[in-house]
Amino acid sequence: MAKKLQKILLLGLFFIIFSQNDALAVQVHGPPEGFLVHIMGHVFFTAALIFLIYILHKYPIDNFKAWKYFKISIFFWLIWNLDTFMVHILSVRLPQKAIVKGPHLVYLKLVGPFDFERLLYYFGKFDHFLCVPAMVCLAISLKHFCKKVEKDMDSIGSDVGSF
Repeated sequence: MAKKLQKILLLGLFFIIFSQNDALAVQVHGPPEGFLVHIMGHVFFTAALIFLIYILHKYPIDNFKAWKYFKISIFFWLIWNLDTFMVHILSVRLPQKAIVKGPHLVYLKLVGPFDFERLLYYFGKFDHFLCVPAMVCLAISLKHFCKKVEKDMDSIGSDVGSF
């Protein structure tokens, strides 16, 4: 019974991963309110990350490995957010002819002449090189936090048993 359930779940997971439906991960905002609210979100996220970095620097909690990875994650999230903010601004500044849109957002093409702004826009679109390390460092940080909590819970349990 358990093997059959595993096969069904694996087949379902395979179907979900390789189905041809849209991911619906990108939301296009209506002009101009949607764009402004989205930009405000980036500004507030940047402010929150800077505040968090300030608090963790001024009042260090621990020298534990999880906090180190958490700080690295915050740094990558901050750089990613600033990069994404810059790309949003550049996408508005560049002429409409500079960015050719295809049938889907994946098919965007940048048209020359390639000046500094266009190259900055192009390389800024590689934001996943900042976002993925941020997620990995956050996951490693959470893993270390969980291990520490499990270790603390085990030590509490052994202390209670000694009474």
